[in-house]
Amino acid sequence: MSLLVKWLESMHVDLKITNKCSRNRNVRSTCTFCLELCKYGALEINQQSIEINQSQCTSCGDCVISCPMSAIEGIAVTREFEENSLIYKEDYTPTEKELLIYKKRGLHAITLNGAPLNDKWKFVLTETNRMLGQLDQRSIEVVQRKNVEKLSRRDLFTSMQSGGKKLAKSLTPASWKLEANEWTLVNYYPEYQFYTVELDKDKCTFCKACFTFCSQKVFQLKDTSLQIESNNCVNCTDCVDICLEDAIQITPQIKKKVNYQEPIHAKKCLDCGQSFHSLQAETVKCPVCVNRDPEWLSPYQ
Repeated sequence: MSLLVKWLESMHVDLKITNKCSRNRNVRSTCTFCLELCKYGALEINQQSIEINQSQCTSCGDCVISCPMSAIEGIAVTREFEENSLIYKEDYTPTEKELLIYKKRGLHAITLNGAPLNDKWKFVLTETNRMLGQLDQRSIEVVQRKNVEKLSRRDLFTSMQSGGKKLAKSLTPASWKLEANEWTLVNYYPEYQFYTVELDKDKCTFCKACFTFCSQKVFQLKDTSLQIESNNCVNCTDCVDICLEDAIQITPQIKKKVNYQEPIHAKKCLDCGQSFHSLQAETVKCPVCVNRDPEWLSPYQ
């Protein structure tokens, strides 16, 4: 009996927020994607982190899908598929991001069981197909489920065998089904960028805080230039939140990936004498001395 109990317990895994979460890494983080999508009030901001109230969580998986960092471990249990089709249900509404990922996994259609799509589904599907057009992908269709025909004895046994395999697959422990970065959209469309990251070089002091907190490696420092790889951006806004100069802007925009380069200049600080880099050729002070109160001692002296 204990083995059966352990097996049944392994069928469900409580959702878990990992250390990849922006709020667990960046005290200035403003990310609330999961909080906004949770319909059950199961997510709470506690100081500088987001925690799951397991007593209110239904494990629907909406927060798992919404997280731009794939920082929540779990499964979207309310979704039902049949071959290459997603079965329409009114009790949840997918996001454009979700359908775009399903499309790259082989999704061709939304299957109806008689009732038409509600307005929320229609809006999401219309937006998704518009985005698929920009990504040079075919649209997701809407189809009606076919009537079930009577089966011959051979077909019946074949169906039972196939159904048994599906049942066995569904009984696989949830912990076995978790995949790293399963809901990171940019991994499915590597030739495109969904956001454009822009840097205002007149405001930027090149303190490199955004380099440190960007886990997606959007900012790449080369020998003589700064390369911004917007195709890696997932819109977690860590770089925007950490920037004290408000020098970074992220704009939603689907287009072929473009790596933007900005020349950097090797400088020597007029105040402390330390070497530093700047986006501005005329800059004469390092970021530390620029932000330091004149009455404070230099940390380098």
